[in-house]
Amino acid sequence: MSSNAQALLACPVCGGRRLAAPRAYRRAHLARCRECGLVFADRRPSEAELADHYGGYSRADYDSPITRRRYRDLLAGFEPYRRTGRILDVGCGIGFFLEEARDGGWQAHGTEFERRAVEIVRAKGLSCEQAPIDPEAFEPGSFDVVTAFEVVEHVGDPRAEAATIASALRPGGLLYLTTPNFASLSRRLLRGRWSVVSYPEHLLYFTPSTLRDWLARAGFVPVEVTTTGVSLARLRRALPSPTGDGGQRSDEQLREQIEGSRALRAAKRAVEAALGATRTGDTIKGRFELRP
Repeated sequence: MSSNAQALLACPVCGGRRLAAPRAYRRAHLARCRECGLVFADRRPSEAELADHYGGYSRADYDSPITRRRYRDLLAGFEPYRRTGRILDVGCGIGFFLEEARDGGWQAHGTEFERRAVEIVRAKGLSCEQAPIDPEAFEPGSFDVVTAFEVVEHVGDPRAEAATIASALRPGGLLYLTTPNFASLSRRLLRGRWSVVSYPEHLLYFTPSTLRDWLARAGFVPVEVTTTGVSLARLRRALPSPTGDGGQRSDEQLREQIEGSRALRAAKRAVEAALGATRTGDTIKGRFELRP
C-alpha cells in the first residue's frame, strides 16, 4: 500500500463495520458491506496514485455519432425539468455532452478530474471546474439537471459527493447517471476477469439497490432505475485492439450495423428486455429527483 493510501475500516456509504472480502477480487482490494450490500475498494488511493493513473490518459477520446444522438435524446427527455436552464455534467471528459447541451439551449457547465481535459473543455468556450469540486463552487440550487456518465464508480467519498450534487441541484431537479452494474450477468460469468474491476480507477461497485440506497441518504427519490445491455467496450478492454483505440471504432461499426438492421435491432431489444427484467444488464441507468 502507498504510504499515503488510506485503509477503510467501514462502509463509505452506511458506515457499517461488518465487512467481507470477496476472494475473487482481492487484487482490486474489494470489500462488501454486510449491512447495506455495497461493494467498494477498502482503501482510498493517495493523491500520487491518482495523479499517476489519470496522468496517463491521452484524451484522444472517440467522438461517436451514435453516442451524440443518444445525448440529444436524453436532453429532449430533460426538458420537463428546465427552469433555470442550467445543466451540470460531472466528469464531463472533453465536453461532447456539454456541446450537445449548449446546442440545445442549455447553460452547460462541467467538472473533470484530469487537467488536460479541463483545458480542452475550456478551449471550446465551455465552463469547466477542476474536480473534485468545492461544495461552494456553485450557488446552492442553481441547476435543473445534473448528469454523471460512468463517473460515480470513481468516487472516493460517496457521501460527500452526493451531498455536493444535492446542494448544486434545485429541489425537484433531476440527477441522471450511469454506472457499471456489479449484479450484471457479465460480472457473474467473468468474476475476477471482469474488466470493470480496476484499482485505483474504480472504487465503488453499485447494484440497482445499493445505488438507490446511497442516493436516498442524500435526499434523492428514484424516478427510474434500469439496467441495459452488454457493454462491448468493457468486454474488449481485456483484448488487444488492432486499431489501437481500445476497439472503439470496431464497436462503433457494430453499433452502426445494429442501427441499420431491423432484425438486429429486434434482437437487441429482446436481449435488453431479458437483462432489464432480471436487472443483470451491464450498465445501470438511473433518474433521481431531489426531494423538495
